[in-house]
Amino acid sequence: MDLRTDRRTARRLTVIALLLPLLAGCAHSNGGEASGTGSPISPSASESRPAPAPTSASSAASTPSATPFDLRSELTGLVSDSSVDLEIVVAGTGSSSTGVGEVDADTAWSTMKVPIAIAALQNGSAEMDDVKAAITLSDNDAAIDLWNSLGAGDDAANTVQAVIRRFGDSRTVVLPDDRAGADEPFGMTRWTAADQVRFVEGLACTTDPSAVKVRDYMGQIDPSEQFGLAGVHPSMVKAGWGNEDNGDYTVRQMAILPHDGGYSAVTFIAQGSEDEVDRTVANLKTWFAAHRKELPVRHCS
Repeated sequence: MDLRTDRRTARRLTVIALLLPLLAGCAHSNGGEASGTGSPISPSASESRPAPAPTSASSAASTPSATPFDLRSELTGLVSDSSVDLEIVVAGTGSSSTGVGEVDADTAWSTMKVPIAIAALQNGSAEMDDVKAAITLSDNDAAIDLWNSLGAGDDAANTVQAVIRRFGDSRTVVLPDDRAGADEPFGMTRWTAADQVRFVEGLACTTDPSAVKVRDYMGQIDPSEQFGLAGVHPSMVKAGWGNEDNGDYTVRQMAILPHDGGYSAVTFIAQGSEDEVDRTVANLKTWFAAHRKELPVRHCS
């Protein structure tokens, strides 16, 4: 015990004198390890006493091990916990992918602006300001200018569809659909999450200058549009959103998530009420930010 030299009363001296024998007895009964100040053992003192080693194989076996990461189970949990219709697809190794959930409509909405921008750049008809605005701000007027630069109508649709084919999606048919009015006819194209993830894989590894420029812009999404996977950094993302014929609100995203010297390709579609969809998209951002490094990593050869 630290007996301070500034004791002020005889009574305090008397009390300390009476306590000293008792404290000595306690120290003796504890093998002399009692702290003189009565405070908890310091970290350095604790570190100097290693934990005893297991005394048998059975005691070693009782140590719990980490639960292996099961991607399908994790994604299924996300879908089950969501209050809206939700489909998620994550590209796996080789040609495999893990997809869970389903939605009623797979309208492309503004995700179609990615192959449109690539096609217009390849065609030499794109204004770079339109490409940047269409991708980083999801600007409809800019995307329509790019579309019209390809001839609009069937000419534009066929040119954009050819881009989608070259990047690995062999099934999607690009449609200029009048139901969307003059605003964004190409957005009515049906683009499944599974087909779109194949396109994303091709986009992730391409060296085509036009596609590389668009991919770079996908990594520069304006702060006003950084919801969902665009809020996971670093990432390259394009979102689309709109109201389906049945009244459901849709948000969907395609994403390249770089990590561990490679990347993961992810797509999702969420449909339901606007508030619940927005809540689901925010939850997906949180989950993918936390589990990015546990996703299947793909490397460009």
